[in-house]
Amino acid sequence: MSFLVGGVLFVLILRSAGVPDASLLAWFALLILAAGALALFQRHVNRVGLSLDNADRLYRIRTLLGGATCALYGATVVLLSDQSAGIAHTFAFIAASTVVTVSYMAYATMFAYCLTVNAVTLLPFTVFYLYRYFTSSDAFFLLMGLTAIAWQIIIIAKALLASRSAVGAITLNERLRDEMAERRLIAEALKISEDQSQRLASMLRLMCDNVPDMIWAKDLENRYLFANKALCEQLLNASSTEEPVGKTFDFFVQRERERHPDDPQWLTYGQYSQDTDRHTISRDEPTSFEESGRVAGRFVTLDVHQARFINSQDVVIGTVGCARDITERKASEALVQHLAHHDVLTDLPNRALLTDRLRQALAQARRDQGKLAVVFLDLDNLKPVNDTHGHAAGDLILKEVARRLRQVVTRQSDTVSRLGGDEFVILMQRINTEQDAEVIADKILDSLGQPFNIDQLVINISASIGIAIFPQHGEDVDLLLKNADAAMYRAKHEGRNCSRFFTASMAQADEDQEIL
Repeated sequence: MSFLVGGVLFVLILRSAGVPDASLLAWFALLILAAGALALFQRHVNRVGLSLDNADRLYRIRTLLGGATCALYGATVVLLSDQSAGIAHTFAFIAASTVVTVSYMAYATMFAYCLTVNAVTLLPFTVFYLYRYFTSSDAFFLLMGLTAIAWQIIIIAKALLASRSAVGAITLNERLRDEMAERRLIAEALKISEDQSQRLASMLRLMCDNVPDMIWAKDLENRYLFANKALCEQLLNASSTEEPVGKTFDFFVQRERERHPDDPQWLTYGQYSQDTDRHTISRDEPTSFEESGRVAGRFVTLDVHQARFINSQDVVIGTVGCARDITERKASEALVQHLAHHDVLTDLPNRALLTDRLRQALAQARRDQGKLAVVFLDLDNLKPVNDTHGHAAGDLILKEVARRLRQVVTRQSDTVSRLGGDEFVILMQRINTEQDAEVIADKILDSLGQPFNIDQLVINISASIGIAIFPQHGEDVDLLLKNADAAMYRAKHEGRNCSRFFTASMAQADEDQEIL
């Protein structure tokens, strides 16, 4: 539209300067064609839009069309006759300068486009005016030529500054936009990372709280940095997993003891917790140990594993650990161990445990040059009881015999054991004389001679006892048991319900029996 308005003004100026109408009509027709091409091109650009792929191609077409249109304005200088008034030349130059300015403003950032517009519009005027001056020596044309040159220099300088300023502003805006985009990307990445970290922390917290084992982390001052649900519920009696943070284990111990001042055994676990923490920090390898005590009035045993807490800079910042309640397992193991070494019916030590204790007692007696006695006991007339009243009655008698033997043999160092059937062995450590064993044997006979009240039945039994003394009657386990057994059989042969010490003749009798 600006080109058409400028064209109408040019037509009026050139017609007043005496340019023929035919030339003006032809020139204006060309201008309409060029302006129409520009308008169609602009509509095409608006329709397809600018992109990185088509920007260069569209710019070259726009430069070509714009340059052609401006060239039409530059060509008007040849339409002016040599006799045209100076005022006409002046108005034509002003109109051409306006076209240059308007054309440049459309693409202020394109300095090359400004040079193109200058070259095809004002340069012809400059050449024409200088030519007319040299051919006519008319000072007016010299003045117009110098004005055209000065005007071009001004336009070019302004265009260069504007281009640099615009390019700088665009570059700055692009840089700011890139920085903002980068910051936005960083913020989004940070948010994603924070979300991931939060999800990971939540997942780790859920995992730790669902694990039945106790898990914790402490700083170098033994204050909790982390505690899972199992630790809070089973050991600390904390209201939440956040409560232990910043507090020590001793804090919770003291609080529990204050809540139960009348029960000193309410909480005795963890008396050496600080020592174990210091020990863990001093070691390069993890520490494992079992610790027992009372927690909430209940005796517990924990299997504890601890290690140094090391950060990403390889600096020790505390300890980490986990613990598992193995109270039931220890009880089961103790029960299995007890059953492996004790008689199921009477709960007395069995042959294996008796043999082990006798071996240890012999070693101690050798060191002390002391004596010990092996008392071998076999019940009399138990078989008729089993045959008459059943094995259940016989089992009750065996249990009662075990109870009475414990009442007679009261020293902690002595052992009352059942070998099986109706055979019992008593190990008496550190005796002074043989009479010590004989006194015990007599007490046993007297105790077992009392009636047994079994299921509303009164049953009488007795026992035969054989005694072997270390070192007179043997210096090893098997020989002492063998000789005590031989002495017990001598007691049975001599009337039962009595005791006998081992003698050499009993050994000879055993050998004769084996030969027979």
